[in-house]
Amino acid sequence: MAYQSQGVKLFWSTLAYTTNGSTAGINATATQLVGEVTDFTGPGGAAAVIDITHLQSTAKEKMIGLRDEGQVSMSLNFNATDTGQVNLIADRASRTKRNALIKFADSDTNAVAFGGYCLQFSISGAVDNKISANAVIEIDGAVSYTTA
Repeated sequence: MAYQSQGVKLFWSTLAYTTNGSTAGINATATQLVGEVTDFTGPGGAAAVIDITHLQSTAKEKMIGLRDEGQVSMSLNFNATDTGQVNLIADRASRTKRNALIKFADSDTNAVAFGGYCLQFSISGAVDNKISANAVIEIDGAVSYTTA
């Protein structure tokens, strides 16, 4: 089954981060939709490969390190009055960790939840074009995929 990207919503909580990537940390009354998102990438990370080869090894020996959930980056139509965008900008400046939720369009139950920091929020413009924004959330801790 494929999911449709049209209708996906990204939420940014105004509450301090309280749980490790659980949807329980998303308080509906304190969560703001980040408006006018045009595309997003992530979460998606990797783990370090730890070399444990020793002098008696006959080939490279390895173990996997802790997973790093990476980042979520998004492009937006910049809107200086959008509460979600305003909160991302403020939280980047104050270095405040928050909860985030990516809610899929197919139902109210499929979502990705995580905690993180707004690492970057930048705007850009060009001749005969709109003002765009790019935001990057650095994920801290585990990501929780919810399907029910």
